[in-house]
Amino acid sequence: MIALAIKGDRRAFGLLVKKYQRQVLRTVMGMLGDRDAAMDIVQDSFIKAYQALDRFEPGRPFYPWLSRIATNLAINYIKRQGRQTSLDNEVIERASSDPGPLEKLENMETGRRFQAALQELPEVYRVAFVLRTFEDMSYDEIANKLGISPGTVDSRLYRARRILMDKLKDLIQ
Repeated sequence: MIALAIKGDRRAFGLLVKKYQRQVLRTVMGMLGDRDAAMDIVQDSFIKAYQALDRFEPGRPFYPWLSRIATNLAINYIKRQGRQTSLDNEVIERASSDPGPLEKLENMETGRRFQAALQELPEVYRVAFVLRTFEDMSYDEIANKLGISPGTVDSRLYRARRILMDKLKDLIQ
């Protein structure tokens, strides 16, 4: 699909969009907490990716390249906003094997509480946490992306986890 998209096949690129849009949205939502802004960023990410396909290195994984475009746009958005964004009651998708109604309600409430706690994190901790947890970026990659040292990444992740654990301690027990 990627090779076809690089050659200008819009249908192939449409299939890539369909394949990766949820993953990109989940990452950007985790960073922003604002569904409308996240949807705009995701759309912009795919537009920028399409425009930059000639610079994509064939043979390399597509999603990490696309994810970097999206997270860079999200970071730029956060910088422009200069403030923390509000919670949109977005529930983190959870994989499960056909839970019952009570379990579904519990999972929804857990997801809401986690998302609320995540959005209450100071922005610098939230961005580092999302990049590490949802994008599986290394400390060095996060440090490069944010222009900070790996030690600062470690510190921010430690603080983010401590804050989240304190806010969600009744769910952890």
